[in-house]
Amino acid sequence: PVPNFLNARKLRMNARANNKWRPDSRILCGGALEAPGDKVTPGVLSALGVPVDGAAKGDAFQILDALDGRRLALAKWIANPANPITARSIVNRVWQQHFGHPLAANPNNFGAKGGKPTHPELLDWLAADFVEHGWKFKRLHRLIMQSDTYRQSGTHPQAAKLAVADPNHHLFAFRVPRRLSAEELRDSLLKATGELNTALGGLPVLPEINMEVALQPRMIQFSLSPAYQPSRTPAERNRRTIYAYRVRGQANPFLETFNQPNPNDSCEARVAETVTPQVFTLLNSSVTSDRAIALALRTEKEFDTLHLQVKRAVQLAYGRVPDKVEWERLKQYVTKMRAYHAAHEPAPVKYPTAITRSLVEELTGQPFEYEEILPVFENYVRDKKPADVSANTRALADLCLLLFNSNEFVYVY
Repeated sequence: PVPNFLNARKLRMNARANNKWRPDSRILCGGALEAPGDKVTPGVLSALGVPVDGAAKGDAFQILDALDGRRLALAKWIANPANPITARSIVNRVWQQHFGHPLAANPNNFGAKGGKPTHPELLDWLAADFVEHGWKFKRLHRLIMQSDTYRQSGTHPQAAKLAVADPNHHLFAFRVPRRLSAEELRDSLLKATGELNTALGGLPVLPEINMEVALQPRMIQFSLSPAYQPSRTPAERNRRTIYAYRVRGQANPFLETFNQPNPNDSCEARVAETVTPQVFTLLNSSVTSDRAIALALRTEKEFDTLHLQVKRAVQLAYGRVPDKVEWERLKQYVTKMRAYHAAHEPAPVKYPTAITRSLVEELTGQPFEYEEILPVFENYVRDKKPADVSANTRALADLCLLLFNSNEFVYVY
């Protein structure tokens, strides 16, 4: 169904644009709008030697100066298999995604002033193979991840010598562990619990975030913006993080802690800092605690005995079964936590349906208050909280939380 945007106005084409009018494009001297220079027409980089499809007469690199088709012509030129930049730039970024650093440094400056490739023949071969097989990303990911380079050990037998010969790991002599990105971490939590909604496309969704952050006042143009209200159902909230709506000026605290980049800036490479707030976030945030309860409920639904529940939890989190020592220690831990939770009943969690806002009138200086209604929480389908489950489930959830906080879950080895 077509969404009904109540506040949207009808879009009307400008009368001059409808008559094929278009403004002149000029070089702005010093970047100033008040100092227009020579008139220019749309074109592409002639240095690459790739002509434009349907170019203007007399210049193979000039796009027809017409109102229609200019963007399409540019898109076709960028995606032309003969373009030497596009495919190399793509495979360079995919390589960086898997290994933590690219074959050619400075992915945002893939030219003469950027870093030279450490393995130019490999970069050329990957780019050619990528184009030859129809620009298929899944095949490219599979090709890299099945390579001997990707499947190397995380340690090197001559680590001391290698630290001197290749301190920045440009030779890829061993597999450096990579921490999951913020989006990968959230999606991995949902995948382990079986809650991840993998549907493609559609409108952005609003995941649940820390409630204090969601309800805090945010000033916008002498007033307060509406409170952040998550999507009503788990199926909506648990979509892949790529579909999460980005609120300008209000970052998702969980994702921000794990270095999700600012959407207002171009991100050349993900930062992978290790800081103290990440420990507290993984251990105490509602994101991980809710997912731990969900994983505990899943294992209880699939198996009746603690022995098999522990095995299944490790299997879902790590992709392997625990060894005998791990198995026994984890069962002992759950047994101990069962006794603790039997003696400690958690308080129920309530979501507000309205909040009181306080402001000062700008012209008079008089304070005033108003009540903001939160309609989403009136029929909100919330995640299971500690007070909603038994002591045994909470004990098993503590084990699941322990697994989520381990390096084996957070890092790709």
